[in-house]
Amino acid sequence: MKPVVVALVLLASGVAFASGAHVWKFEYRPFKGHYSIYGGGLGDPYAPTKSSRNMAFATTGPVAEKMFNAMGPDLKDVCGAEDGNRIRQRAEVSCTYGPKDGYQCDFGFDLITGRSIGGSIC
Repeated sequence: MKPVVVALVLLASGVAFASGAHVWKFEYRPFKGHYSIYGGGLGDPYAPTKSSRNMAFATTGPVAEKMFNAMGPDLKDVCGAEDGNRIRQRAEVSCTYGPKDGYQCDFGFDLITGRSIGGSIC
């Protein structure tokens, strides 16, 4: 009986493939970005120390656009949201779109605790 089940599963997956159904696959993809390791806060950073080590990331291009689009809806009446700039934020991840600069997303981590922290300030 088991060979019949296996054959049905293979047949069904072949039909899905032939019909053009896209099968999602987990995979890491390259992206463009920048980072900085610092101590203190983004508003007043200093060289990292034993007790204060943070990392801020900024990514641009297609990955930032995908992040921006996945976050939905824009924040209204916030710092930086003028002149056609759009801002989306969820917890400690913020993404922006500007007509001149395109997409950018910022996020960070406290390297001592491993907790997520903001990667940009207004």
